[in-house]
Amino acid sequence: MDTARNKEIVRGFFAAMSRGDPKLPELFCDDIGWWVPPEANLGGLHQGKPAVLALMASGIGLYDLTTPMRVEIEQLVAEGDWVCAQLVIEARTARGEPYRNHYHFAFRLRDGRIALVKEYVDTLYADRKLFRAAAG
Repeated sequence: MDTARNKEIVRGFFAAMSRGDPKLPELFCDDIGWWVPPEANLGGLHQGKPAVLALMASGIGLYDLTTPMRVEIEQLVAEGDWVCAQLVIEARTARGEPYRNHYHFAFRLRDGRIALVKEYVDTLYADRKLFRAAAG
């Protein structure tokens, strides 16, 4: 698959994620892996579609779902079966506070689907805005 098509798949992932599209799991390989820095909340390698969907579901309650999440892709770089995305996610936390965090994702694609995601994020900011607030 060419790099332009891979970039479109990644753009489609973020569009589906921001609108809460129930078809989002169709973008994943069954054996998908999703890595979050080990020291982060929800950190580690989540392996397989059920584990990745559980990871994603565990984050839903951290946000105000009445306010759409906004994903601003600043840059996509692709080479071979890899696409790297630099972006900013804006949302409202479950407590009603603004959330704006910077992310870098590295996606590995296989046969037109997402096979691996490595997520890099400002973990201290996320902990303070999302997790500590949720703990109360």
